[in-house]
Amino acid sequence: MNKWMLIFGAAALQLASLAATAQTPPTAEDKAAARTQRRAAGAEAAREFQPGEGNPIPDARPKVSRAERKAARVARKPAGAEAAREFKPGEGNPEPEARARIPRAERQAANAARRAEIRRANKAGQIPSYGENYGGKTR
Repeated sequence: MNKWMLIFGAAALQLASLAATAQTPPTAEDKAAARTQRRAAGAEAAREFQPGEGNPIPDARPKVSRAERKAARVARKPAGAEAAREFKPGEGNPEPEARARIPRAERQAANAARRAEIRRANKAGQIPSYGENYGGKTR
């Protein structure tokens, strides 16, 4: 069985090597012919309209004179200025409400009370220790 496999393997190897050596590399003329064929196909593809690329030749629009453009701009300007001035929902309130100012003494008193409460809870053992072995197993 092994002898037959060896013989068939050698025959397959010879056939594969013959097929590989039968292919000749392309000559300069073949390369030039292929290049001109690809170039012609590319030029033709560039001339043809492809869906999704938009219209390659846009529709001609009549020229508008400078005076007509200025008149249209003057007509649009008041509406645009008014729209910029008025409040638009969804943009947030451009002028937030002013918050009541808390005097400095009241803020310091509130901070001191909060710190005293934390200090009392820490001394009572209500605040856990976040030391080096926090969350680790104790032995």
